[in-house]
Amino acid sequence: MAKPLTIVQVSDTHLSRTHAWFTANWPVFVEEMRRLSPDFIVNSGDISFNGPDRPDDLAFAADCHGALCAPWRAIAGNHDVGEAPVASRLNQPVNDARLNAWRAHVGPSWWVEDLGTDALRLRLIGLDSALMGSGHPQEGLQAEFLETALKTRDGRTTLVFTHMPPFGEDPDDQTIGTHCLLPEPRRWLLDLCLTHGVAAISAGHIHRYSLRDYKGLPIVTAPATSFFNKASNPQGDISQGRAGYLAWRLDADGLHHELVRPPVFLTIDASNWTEHAKTTTSLPERPLNAPFG
Repeated sequence: MAKPLTIVQVSDTHLSRTHAWFTANWPVFVEEMRRLSPDFIVNSGDISFNGPDRPDDLAFAADCHGALCAPWRAIAGNHDVGEAPVASRLNQPVNDARLNAWRAHVGPSWWVEDLGTDALRLRLIGLDSALMGSGHPQEGLQAEFLETALKTRDGRTTLVFTHMPPFGEDPDDQTIGTHCLLPEPRRWLLDLCLTHGVAAISAGHIHRYSLRDYKGLPIVTAPATSFFNKASNPQGDISQGRAGYLAWRLDADGLHHELVRPPVFLTIDASNWTEHAKTTTSLPERPLNAPFG
């Protein structure tokens, strides 16, 4: 029997050497990967604290990923390259300079990775959700890439990664917001993935684990390793906001995932600051290894 393929998805790491508020879990994650020895690691975006305005955050985050023991790729989040202009909460619209900084420090904006053997074949596809609905010339190129990557998958089990999830509670919600994909590209992505038999779409961005179903297509979001924001009047179970990562496995029974919360992962609640400042990117500087007090 073929050995299962293991893909780890980490998300929303928000790494920075000058604003190092959320770096504590990264060394723990690196050690976790040495223990687990996965076949591949994907960071599903917001690898940096404020990449759109500070490209050094991207450089530092990429250097941190260099300590991983397995091959890795990342997709860009809104804290890496900005957002579609029509839904730019942080006033950081995606543009050429920000996309070029990502490619210079981290890698391509979209990519495909084929893993496995004849017995177990897996295709990973990474997309830049900031381009979807942006009107940027790169949006069409990414769309063509995805269509080709799905048409040529040749029976491989396929897992698609985006930073923003396709939708929140309602796939038919037409609200223009910053918590999920815009309505038009959302419909295009979901229909395309259904047509080509994608096994799952997995994202990050909302800093908590979730699992939803869209016409039989699993829609998953990974928790953050950095922080979460607790609502002032939380509804229901807020434990899904605890820090962690996802372990995806492909075996003879198909593709499935596990939520992993290492015992020494710290969960930081940034609600006090975000309620005051409305965004984490305005946090004051805090150098690496800065003393407390």
